[in-house]
Amino acid sequence: MKTQQLYAHYLGKIQQLAPWQQTTLATAVTQRAWPNFALFAELTGFGNIADVSHCLTMLWDCSSGAQSAKNFERLLEKLDENTPTVEDFDMFGVQPALDFAVGLHCAISCAMKASADEVVSALIVSFSSIGKLIKYTEAPELKGTELAQYIAGHELYQVHQQFVAELITMVSAQQKQTREFTRELQRFSANEGVSQLGISLH
Repeated sequence: MKTQQLYAHYLGKIQQLAPWQQTTLATAVTQRAWPNFALFAELTGFGNIADVSHCLTMLWDCSSGAQSAKNFERLLEKLDENTPTVEDFDMFGVQPALDFAVGLHCAISCAMKASADEVVSALIVSFSSIGKLIKYTEAPELKGTELAQYIAGHELYQVHQQFVAELITMVSAQQKQTREFTRELQRFSANEGVSQLGISLH
């Protein structure tokens, strides 16, 4: 599925969600990508992992109704300070780390002002990370339609599609903000420390 098709496919579903549900969805898909950033930061010594983790924690608190997004501009400032620049690193790991930061930026922005577009952007970038990894490791010679078909048929991509579909179903079915639901979704999204790329913190 091309990016435009993927965007349209998810936009219709997400536009029907309440603002807190949209924030929750963006937070959850970003949580799944956390190991991509954390491992990169650990290996390179880049940034402040605790500051970035704090941004995720604040988003989950916001999703549960325990925290307002009133001062989330500060989170964006922290995130900007901890967003890597591709040109500064001679390694592939900077790409998924940057993608995580982009997704987190979308989630924080959505918490500050509800936006289906921000949520879909967070989803798209999570799929984009998978595509970049597959091209880099398995299909550097493929381009265009051939590459798109190869990526779409890959196990990592299909597993992530299933995860996103289940995520949307869970969030759509939950009508109220509760700590219990947030904890359940956080555990589900964390996936025992394994990202959508198969990167593990353990």
